[in-house]
Amino acid sequence: MRKVILVAGLCLAGNLAFAGAPEAEDAVTNILFDQKMENASYSFRSDGFVDILFGPAVPEAEYIRIVELIKKHPAVPGVLAGRGKSDYCPIGK
Repeated sequence: MRKVILVAGLCLAGNLAFAGAPEAEDAVTNILFDQKMENASYSFRSDGFVDILFGPAVPEAEYIRIVELIKKHPAVPGVLAGRGKSDYCPIGK
């Protein structure tokens, strides 16, 4: 009986983590929009972490600041960030 309860609890915990994915995506999208950051590409892993790449034209301080904002958001369980080899949008002239 204990095994059945444990398995049911684990299934529910997995569903709760999956249910938070739209909230995490909304949070990342809103942060990037609010910070006027268009030079980034992101996706979400099955565990809810966001994989985000910033273009090389993004200043280091800006990269760090935005990653910290995403990490601090309660709807985002984790962030895997890095630098891409090309920019993800045209850089203003």
